[in-house]
Amino acid sequence: MKFRLIALLLAVFFAHAQRGDAKETKDPMASLNWKKWSPDPVPVFSAKESLAKFKVAPGFKVELVASEPMVKDPVFVDWDDQGRMWVGELRTYMIDLAGSNERERKSRVMVLEDTNGDGKMDKSTAFVDDMINVRCLSFVDGGVLVVESGALWFCQDKDGDLVCDEKKKLIDFATSAHGNIEHAENALHFALDNWMYNSKSSRKLAWRRGKIVQMPARGRGQWGMGSDAYGRLYFNSNSQWFEVDWATYDRQWPSKGSSVRAPTNRVYGIRPNTALNRNYKPGRILEDGRVASVTTISGLAVHSHGAYGKDWEGTIFSMSPGTNTVGAFLPEKPFPASDKYLHKFYPDPVWKEREFLASTDERFRPVNASMGPDGCLYVVDFHRGVIQHKRFLTSYLRNQSAERKLDKPIGLGRIYRIVPEDHKKVDPPKDLVTGLSHPYLWWRLRSQKRIVEGGKADLVPAVRKLAGDEKASPFGRVHALWSLAGLGKLDEKSVRGAIQSEDWFLSMTGLRLAGESKGVVDFFPDGFKPLAAEVAKREAPATLVSYSSLLSEKGYPSRAVRTYKDKEADWVKKDKDLLSAYRKGRDQYKVTCGACHQADGKGLANMAPALAKSDWVLGDTRRVIGVAVHGLMGPIKVNGEPVVGVPPIMPPHGFMKDEQLADILTYVRNAWGNKGEGISADEISDYRKKESARLIPWTEAEF
Repeated sequence: MKFRLIALLLAVFFAHAQRGDAKETKDPMASLNWKKWSPDPVPVFSAKESLAKFKVAPGFKVELVASEPMVKDPVFVDWDDQGRMWVGELRTYMIDLAGSNERERKSRVMVLEDTNGDGKMDKSTAFVDDMINVRCLSFVDGGVLVVESGALWFCQDKDGDLVCDEKKKLIDFATSAHGNIEHAENALHFALDNWMYNSKSSRKLAWRRGKIVQMPARGRGQWGMGSDAYGRLYFNSNSQWFEVDWATYDRQWPSKGSSVRAPTNRVYGIRPNTALNRNYKPGRILEDGRVASVTTISGLAVHSHGAYGKDWEGTIFSMSPGTNTVGAFLPEKPFPASDKYLHKFYPDPVWKEREFLASTDERFRPVNASMGPDGCLYVVDFHRGVIQHKRFLTSYLRNQSAERKLDKPIGLGRIYRIVPEDHKKVDPPKDLVTGLSHPYLWWRLRSQKRIVEGGKADLVPAVRKLAGDEKASPFGRVHALWSLAGLGKLDEKSVRGAIQSEDWFLSMTGLRLAGESKGVVDFFPDGFKPLAAEVAKREAPATLVSYSSLLSEKGYPSRAVRTYKDKEADWVKKDKDLLSAYRKGRDQYKVTCGACHQADGKGLANMAPALAKSDWVLGDTRRVIGVAVHGLMGPIKVNGEPVVGVPPIMPPHGFMKDEQLADILTYVRNAWGNKGEGISADEISDYRKKESARLIPWTEAEF
């Protein structure tokens, strides 16, 4: 996890020169500056007592939703479709100052229920109770994905009693947590583009046909992940309130740079913040006992189409457990008009300024947050004195924490709901398709997730109808388009209708998904370029105008994440015509095929087979041309071995020009150690003439 603060130890620690002291030239134990502001042991308050210690922004109230013993050491919360709260626990994190027994299988996923409807959880069930520090979870078709230190599990409750009956390890995940728990994969956050994103990770995940699909992704953040109605991703690191990017829409916002960061790292607590890791440094503690800047930022959540109304639209709520606060950052103007944010803080009679939410309880540790199905912000309180991991614990912090008795008790934890005083309940959707148009983003994303991950092909007609309904909510239509794309059922008519919409975001989504309507991911089809040129002439937000202009002239920008350096073979370099086709084909391959088959030609598990050293690539040219033009369906074998786990269809690429297909095939037949004859545009043309009556993809048996 990523908490930069409190902790302690007894006397044995000195023999183990902690890494937190490694760079210091002076003995950090010499400073007792904390005694000036916080000399006494820290009291332990009950959940009810701690609730009274909060100060929150005007117009809001704080409600206690759950507390120990129902939950212990919570770090993650989500809800199932029935409104039950699921909590991930980190029960063996720093159970003592030595960080003993961290790998014990004692952590749990708890299911909490509100049986009497009073807003407070009154029933708990342990779904699983034998995990190593549960980091996050995600509901998928058929079960629940649970991430612990080192592994991603698929857990199933087969008899409906909310207890896991069967669990299966899918992949190694968050493996670095065994040695460095603050810096390991976490989140499983489902976003608009049908992928689950993670902090401290170089991959994104998807659940398709009961299997995990992985794809390279930009590394983001340290703990927690959020997104908004526009598909922007929000993340942070310990000394930065937040960062946001719009890679989902080809990085068309902000106008400069690839992301936007918080305008400040200033923080305003309402109590002294002495128990922080580096506070022995001169100037770290202000004269009033507080610290000026954040060093303990943890998870975050974004209010996007929730219960707080338009005045709070796009607000980022970021957790600062070291200062016992939650910060709020409001967009200066509605998206996409500005990339500036305002740090929202409030007058305080004692401390002059305070954050959106602040507590005088030093054990209040807001480590994560989520927007719930009711549109409200839920804050996860780890409620510990010691939350700095042993790996980074300085002697200064250890000594202070020991003397102030911050090391115990453990096994506490609270979850709070931040509710607007004029909160009005909004009913859940009646079904998945209507859920795509729900006023709350939480329900729209959950409905989309269930449709896509459940492979609900029976809903395609209704979803397609919504996508084309000019009277429907533009955001509902956007979710319908992404749902169709996730199902592999996005049609050209739906995309063209979206592009022609007067709503800028719906139009932009149509442009973004034009390639997928042709069965490709990263290639903007030439047939859409005139329409994009028309959009570029509109009076519309600059973001849409510049994007449509770019697409009409150059097509999609590169979406590649992992850099692959192609090495041209000697025989390619010696043949000028072959070299020219090879290089043009390489450029086309990147935007047309690379997302699935990957830049190195090795393919992706559960997504696409390898092309490197493949007999499909190096065999009969008629076969590889046929697959490129008309596609391939059904089971296949590569080099005599059955291909398992990948979709049973390769989409046709016949909409591409003869020259484009010829160059791509020439490239793949001579890249990654492959060696084969080039393919010409004339060969593609001859094939089209001979197979002009064919409409459906080939099968292996036909070849």
